[in-house]
Amino acid sequence: MTARGEDRRVQRTRGLLQNALIELMLEKGYEAVTVQDIIDRANVGRSTFYGHFLDKDRLLLSTLESLRSLLIQAMDSAPSSSEGGPGEVRLGFSLAMFHHAREHLRLYRAIVGRQGGAIVQQQIQRILTDLVRRELAPLVKPGAGTPVSLEVTLLYTVSAFHALLTWWLDHDLPCSAEEIDRTFRTLTVPGIKAALELR
Repeated sequence: MTARGEDRRVQRTRGLLQNALIELMLEKGYEAVTVQDIIDRANVGRSTFYGHFLDKDRLLLSTLESLRSLLIQAMDSAPSSSEGGPGEVRLGFSLAMFHHAREHLRLYRAIVGRQGGAIVQQQIQRILTDLVRRELAPLVKPGAGTPVSLEVTLLYTVSAFHALLTWWLDHDLPCSAEEIDRTFRTLTVPGIKAALELR
């Protein structure tokens, strides 16, 4: 088999396992899902599963990794506002994630909602914290004291985003991605600027 054929087969198998996990999370929640459930649903052997993933947590992480890549790309290409300056807070991940959630509603209801379980919530929080840190840390002058530490500011920002995303999903998207993103920014950007003394 050619390398390209092998790659396609690997991608197909990984996709089957990822889809099986998502379906099962929607049905009974992440914590209740077993590796046996996943391989039965994906119709693959146990050795095939373990040839790709160490356990169901690693399978979950692989599902979330593509989300992280998408959000990093969105952050890197987020435009500056017309009044943007050196301390501009863009939060370039947020609109992209709201759009992604709308387009992949089933996936998000599985990973963000109640069916997600503690490890899913922790991983989402970790991804978002890393993304926000990547944007905000360079805005803080080295050695400069700020009214609120960067770590607390990250916690606040990510918690606010996660709460709004969850509310939006739980209420069947009562407004557009642009509107909920505007709400997120209205609520958080002034607090971030004040906390880190950004002009």
